[in-house]
Amino acid sequence: MRAELTVLAPLPAEEPVAPAVVSEEPVAEPVAEETAAEEPPPAARSARRPAARAAAPRLDGQQFFVGWAPKPAGERKVLDQLADAPTARAVRRLLLAGVKAEGPVHRDRLARLAAGAYGLTRVTEARRDALLGLLPAEVLVGDVVWPQGTAPADYTGFRRQISGADRPLEHVAPEEIGNAMVALCRAGAGVAQEELFLRTAEVFGYRRRTPSLAPLLERALGLVLASGRLVRTDDGALAAATTD
Repeated sequence: MRAELTVLAPLPAEEPVAPAVVSEEPVAEPVAEETAAEEPPPAARSARRPAARAAAPRLDGQQFFVGWAPKPAGERKVLDQLADAPTARAVRRLLLAGVKAEGPVHRDRLARLAAGAYGLTRVTEARRDALLGLLPAEVLVGDVVWPQGTAPADYTGFRRQISGADRPLEHVAPEEIGNAMVALCRAGAGVAQEELFLRTAEVFGYRRRTPSLAPLLERALGLVLASGRLVRTDDGALAAATTD
């Protein structure tokens, strides 16, 4: 019996398999919240820029100053015709509107704003007096024009300003400056005079007290001391009278 041999055919040579080329895509790293990635922490932000100025606390009697801005009322030549009764009445109405909007108001400021409504940018003293002569005599007290029915001694309000450029302190009635001083002293338990002057200047938009402001502040302080609304304590500080 002959054994049968099974001859195995050789396997075909394996072709080398090229390794698969895997394009490596960058693996996305976890992205932090946008606000955390972009915004520096609060401490860093505050170190990078100066802190905002804290809002001043509202004081008793405080309002905010809103300047009078009259609309155009006519041509310049109108102001040369004040002897004409209808013209004088029209200009008087404009002036009284200014007093109602911004009074108490300094006479120079009122005349300048009213003349500006007629296209006049510069006002001489003679022009100012002619304009103010159209008003009832009792509303002009010193350099200040008061709303009708308002007596300077009865006025207790004052108007805070953002900037001294809005209304220079020399155009603020001394009574109004004094009212701010009284309110500041009410808010504190006694204020040194220099500190009071500085805070009062800030109320009217001044960041520091310049020498030119001193006479205006001293005059206002004299008024409220004379009226008894402010008193000096034993240590020289200023305080609001308990009856005020």
